[in-house]
Amino acid sequence: MTILRDLTVILLPVLTILAAVYLMLRYFLKQNQKQFEFLKNEQDLVRLRIAADRKTVSDKIVVTHKLQAFERMVLFLERINPPNLITRNVAAGQKARELQAKLLHSVREEYEHNMSQQIYLSTATWELIKRAKEEIISLINRSMTADMVDKDAAVYAQQILTTGFTQKDDPVETALQHVKKEMDDL
Repeated sequence: MTILRDLTVILLPVLTILAAVYLMLRYFLKQNQKQFEFLKNEQDLVRLRIAADRKTVSDKIVVTHKLQAFERMVLFLERINPPNLITRNVAAGQKARELQAKLLHSVREEYEHNMSQQIYLSTATWELIKRAKEEIISLINRSMTADMVDKDAAVYAQQILTTGFTQKDDPVETALQHVKKEMDDL
């Protein structure tokens, strides 16, 4: 009995201390786990904020480029509009064939200069712009008849303007309206 009592006297404090140490370790591990989760969540929030900020900056840059593309396309369409195109390219003493060549060269040059802007426009808008360019080239070529070749450029220019487009089927106006609508939607 004395051994059992001695053993109890020795084991009881040891077991009490072990239980206390176990409970304290368990408590601290739970607290550490909570802190770890908190830090992990905080880190995820910081990552999300950085990604959101990066996207905001990226969106701002893309919107700026899109607005510049819209501006350039409006300018392109205005520059290839027959009255404006003729005004810039007609010269005194010029023959119709020379004016035709200058007009075609000017339209193609303007188009090539602005081709890169298509990446900022919708496919539908870009197709309307290309269609406007092709329609104007077609108008320039259709207006050059066999008897027009040696005439004065002013007569040829007048032919282009009178042959021109009606308000309803003006491809330049259609493309301009579509560019403006897409810009408004932005």
